[in-house]
Amino acid sequence: MTEPKTPAEGTADSVVAVPPRGAETVAAERWRAAEDRLYPLIVADPDLYTLVVELVVEARDLLRTECMSVPALIETAAADVLARCAKTQVVQSEGFDPQTAFDAARAARLRELRQS
Repeated sequence: MTEPKTPAEGTADSVVAVPPRGAETVAAERWRAAEDRLYPLIVADPDLYTLVVELVVEARDLLRTECMSVPALIETAAADVLARCAKTQVVQSEGFDPQTAFDAARAARLRELRQS
């Protein structure tokens, strides 16, 4: 069996340029995944889905007033925002993690910031 050929060390072929995964990219992926976790609720529990979406909207509205940049959005603490949302306790009492709703709200706010 033949060993696979690898580029000689120090040659142009041996350097693979991998773009760095910045904080924005990592955060955006996590926030988008949170949105994806909401969709199955539409079928499984439409009433809970409605409550969660209401929490997402509340959190997004707060983020609109407080986060005018992506770095600010990344740095915003979930607990600070969720503590001011009326639906947080209701969603939590139904067994849904409010952090997921908050991350979905950040995904929505990120899209707004990128469009402006």
